[in-house]
Amino acid sequence: MTKPVRTLILTALLFALPALAASDPVGSTDARQVSAVLSDLGYSFTLDQDDEGMPLFRIELKSGYNAVLFFYDDIAERPGYESLQLYAAFSTDGKVPLQKVNDWNYSYRFAKAYLDDELDPVLESDLDLAGGVDLPGVLAVFLENFEASFETFAREVVGE
Repeated sequence: MTKPVRTLILTALLFALPALAASDPVGSTDARQVSAVLSDLGYSFTLDQDDEGMPLFRIELKSGYNAVLFFYDDIAERPGYESLQLYAAFSTDGKVPLQKVNDWNYSYRFAKAYLDDELDPVLESDLDLAGGVDLPGVLAVFLENFEASFETFAREVVGE
């Protein structure tokens, strides 16, 4: 390959790199942006609202279980929400001992567990967007980590 052709190819690649780069960082998000990412990732979901009118998504995880994605920390200075939370609850009629939940919290990172008012186990994970993140990439990893935590929690703590 001649030097001018090589230079031309390298120059074309340099101009193409920004188009191939990750999306611009965001410090907050909204239901429209999250919906687009969930669709791109192949999730089945529905958009709803919580009791305070905040958006939430009911998501079918790849394992077939359901989770809820909540939006938190809406900022008056700019549109959107600065944090997200994935939430999944299990109906066990109070049969999971608190010690198993505590052992989970001691042993695992990236998701916290507790017993709700009915003594059923709950798994949650939070994502902070403040400071700026690549939303598609970070949301994909957030969901992957939650799914992995969820499957381990269901097996080791809930016994499913």
